[in-house]
Amino acid sequence: MGSGGEPPGNPTRRGASRLRVRLPAFADLHSGTVRVVLCDLSLGGAKVFTPALLPIGRDVLLRWGAFDAFGTVIWERDGLHGIRFEEPLPAAMLIGTRDLHDAGSMTRNEIAEWLADHGWDFGKALN
Repeated sequence: MGSGGEPPGNPTRRGASRLRVRLPAFADLHSGTVRVVLCDLSLGGAKVFTPALLPIGRDVLLRWGAFDAFGTVIWERDGLHGIRFEEPLPAAMLIGTRDLHDAGSMTRNEIAEWLADHGWDFGKALN
């Protein structure tokens, strides 16, 4: 086992707890900007949902609310994508993100409207 009880060689395992949210966000890639839904967030990374392709290994700037973080896409499954941040987020960003979520997380209809350009059926992926 690796440090923190993680299996060696498994980049998708995380050691920190994650803040579950449903917030509109953007993933800026060299090829353009993609609308995503921020699903959860930790000091070291995020999980986002989008029907668009975010290639594994690609650098990305994730933007939500007044916040942003640079990272790399490390996994993809059924429209969900894991992003590992280059630098750990300050705790104040997690608190600010929680406040954004508490002020108004996205409903299922709002998520559908946010991602409407992609024509994606997101029902099962966000349950």
